[in-house]
Amino acid sequence: MDNFHAGDLLQSGSVVWEDTPTHTVTLIRDGDKIIVKTDYKNMQAMLDANAAESSDFNQTGKHSDVVKVAGIPIGLYFDWKRDGITDDPEALKRRLNDADYAKFRVNNWRL
Repeated sequence: MDNFHAGDLLQSGSVVWEDTPTHTVTLIRDGDKIIVKTDYKNMQAMLDANAAESSDFNQTGKHSDVVKVAGIPIGLYFDWKRDGITDDPEALKRRLNDADYAKFRVNNWRL
């Protein structure tokens, strides 16, 4: 049996790898590289859901040991994973506390 490489599956052009209501993932062949492109269909719906959850959050109520702090798109999560952010708790805290990512937060607690 021959050994196959990712490039053998997509010899040229592009192919839709995953198509969901929220995003589309496309594999694009570029020479000897395969580029993974994620297009988000409706980011605003997710941001609106995060805002609603944030407004419903009760800071002074009882909370368990695990409290949701953010809702982020799966593609962004994997971008952060590829950059090593999700594997470094301090880097993840800095990222989630950054004002540039405030719309992903579902409460205003500081991490």
